[in-house]
Amino acid sequence: MAFGSNMGDSLSTLQRALARLEEDRRLSLGKVSSFYRTKAWGKTDQPDFINGAALLSWEGTPEELMTLLLTVEKEFGRKRDIHWGPRTLDLDLIYSEGITRNTDFLHLPHPWFWERPFVLVPLEEILPHFRYKGEEIHQRIMELNGYKEVEKMGKERSESHGR
Repeated sequence: MAFGSNMGDSLSTLQRALARLEEDRRLSLGKVSSFYRTKAWGKTDQPDFINGAALLSWEGTPEELMTLLLTVEKEFGRKRDIHWGPRTLDLDLIYSEGITRNTDFLHLPHPWFWERPFVLVPLEEILPHFRYKGEEIHQRIMELNGYKEVEKMGKERSESHGR
């Protein structure tokens, strides 16, 4: 899962959203990346984002997990007014080994994750040997010049999510 925010107290929102996800008995939060400050992608005339990535274990279908993520986004005030616009909370399913979906509701793998340094750099932190379509994540980030687009923040996240 990738997560981000660029409205309000983004850091607090992300910390609280991760804690909220852990309240669901079907979900187990594994490794969580550091937080990264990143420029907006797509629609660039907006505040910087704070982004990260997390490994999840889930007891249910990918569609049920996506429904939970959308519910939590709404609980944190997410409105979908502007495509790629500012958001209080963004929770995205990125990739699940051996699972694909291509429906109006869910696309797995996420169609643009391999193009977005703000997803790949945090993902590399928690899965340094990740490969997609035969390419190593580090090589992909280098191709995108992605390390210049993200700035690792301090250890602001709560230790309970740093497993």
